[in-house]
Amino acid sequence: MSCSAVVTSVYPKDGLRVPKVMCIGAQDLVCHAKSLDADAITSRNLGCVTHSIITDVHVNQQESIQFSAPLSSLPHSCDHLSIDSVKIGLMNDVESVNQVHNFLCSMKENGCPIIIDLMNERWTDKVLQSMIDSILPLSSVLIASYTIAHHIVTSGQQSIEGTARCLLESGPRVVIVQDENGRRCMAMIDNEALLTKRCFWLPNHGSPSKSEDFSIAIAAYLAHGHIPLDFAILYGHLYTTVDALLRSSFLHIPSLTFTQELWSSVDDIYTRTIELPFLKEMLHSTLDERIYNYYIAQDYLFLLDRGRMLKGLVDRCSNEEVHRFFSTLLDKNDKYVTTILSDNNLPPYDEKTTAKMPACANYTKFMLTPVTCNDDFAWVRGLVTLLPCTLVYAKVGDWMIASGVQPTVKRYADIIDYYRDQARRDRLIYFLELTNRVVHDFSFEQRNKLKQLFRQVCEYEYAFWDESYRYGTQK
Repeated sequence: MSCSAVVTSVYPKDGLRVPKVMCIGAQDLVCHAKSLDADAITSRNLGCVTHSIITDVHVNQQESIQFSAPLSSLPHSCDHLSIDSVKIGLMNDVESVNQVHNFLCSMKENGCPIIIDLMNERWTDKVLQSMIDSILPLSSVLIASYTIAHHIVTSGQQSIEGTARCLLESGPRVVIVQDENGRRCMAMIDNEALLTKRCFWLPNHGSPSKSEDFSIAIAAYLAHGHIPLDFAILYGHLYTTVDALLRSSFLHIPSLTFTQELWSSVDDIYTRTIELPFLKEMLHSTLDERIYNYYIAQDYLFLLDRGRMLKGLVDRCSNEEVHRFFSTLLDKNDKYVTTILSDNNLPPYDEKTTAKMPACANYTKFMLTPVTCNDDFAWVRGLVTLLPCTLVYAKVGDWMIASGVQPTVKRYADIIDYYRDQARRDRLIYFLELTNRVVHDFSFEQRNKLKQLFRQVCEYEYAFWDESYRYGTQK
């Protein structure tokens, strides 16, 4: 289980283990508040990322589209995904329930908390019975409307408290039943050995509960690994009943910024990057300067294409603030490209006759892709494509400074001094803040595509240093 993700600054932390919540269920296009996108927002607000498994899509009140292989994306094991909690919502067919059951059984030894949400009234009797028989015994928490809970308990009329107690016999450690007024009654097993069942009403703060956020909030709190089950439920309840402005007084978990999410997703690439011979030898002044010269020549070719990319983004960007940012980057790029060779005592290079190494060619081809697209999303992809070049270099600079080693070769030492410059750090912080603002209202799917793009560019950054060393040695 993970430790709490604590993010105190927009500048992303290295090696931060971000808790992950798996959300399984239908994607509701009718009610956004009940969609997996809404789950992702709540999870992010509570410092977690989500791994969504969509069983079907509700396109209107009467119709849903089921996938031919609804849960084909479920892994055979959750180990490599590092899932910290699971939230299960509405499903429309027994096959999906059976596949989820098999998956949950495979991860039983993981001890991962499982939260079942039966608040949606669209459950069919057949699918609901399958849930009760196969998945409910594996669950940690069951949340149900009184209508569904009473339907499950077939022993005649019972109070809401009695219904909650009866449902405990189905397997979950905690059962929460919500009435039509949004009040929540919780029954829990206080001591498994004695099977002492406690039942009480969660505090009502006078405002209606946001039932669609309750289960995912509990799953997110439990994903952090250090919050007891009863506290996670209480915090989740408060999250859905207290005004957003008051939440900070009890949440104690900062929300997860998009840029932190990006950086945490490439921690493995960064770890490999700072092990590269190019960087280690440069830090210790043992890097052959002919290799470094080759790197500078390739960087010059890269900057020429970066300028073309920025020109295209300036022409296409519809966001005024981002447009100004692209224009500023373009000015700086144009100035740098005119001096990079002379600053390193290198002769002029003819772009037409100077060959790009494969890493440079692949990187620049990928980098120019956003400016060849006509969709409104292209400038956002361009923004995220540009981020690794700045952020990865800053992180490498941090690593060099933290090493305490001062290169004796002046131009290698100048690189470290460059990263000590506060103005440069301030520009990076603005870049990060701008990126977070731009993607704030993006869907889970859109964010996920940007994460994949960011990771690909970080791989190109790694390859650029790696090939500069190998090709430079040959030269």
